Amino acid sequence: MYDEHDKKFLNKRTRLISLWNPVAITMLIILFALFVWLVIKTPYLINPIFVIETIKENTINQSTLSLSLLMLPIVVLIVFFIMLILILYGFVIMRNEKRYLTIIHSLEKKVENDNKSNG
Repeated sequence: MYDEHDKKFLNKRTRLISLWNPVAITMLIILFALFVWLVIKTPYLINPIFVIETIKENTINQSTLSLSLLMLPIVVLIVFFIMLILILYGFVIMRNEKRYLTIIHSLEKKVENDNKSNG
């Protein structure tokens, strides 16, 4: 049944949801600013066309090429770590959804029981 613990849970979720839009917009602005900064300052990290052209022209610095090869496995590991975090976050989201459904079903049963006793 719907109890005080469920009420606190729903109030907390309501506060978190109300904060999402400003936080998400801020994160998008920061991400876009980082993208622009990388395009301007270090196109090797973000622009594959730039890298292809420098390789074709044979103007890429050997130290840059060595550093890129060194960073590749690190970047791949970071991508896998991010994917792991997102999947684990999905489990948390589904657990919360189950809890919401349980609360909703208990409230529906309470309403049905109240209607049967009143009607």
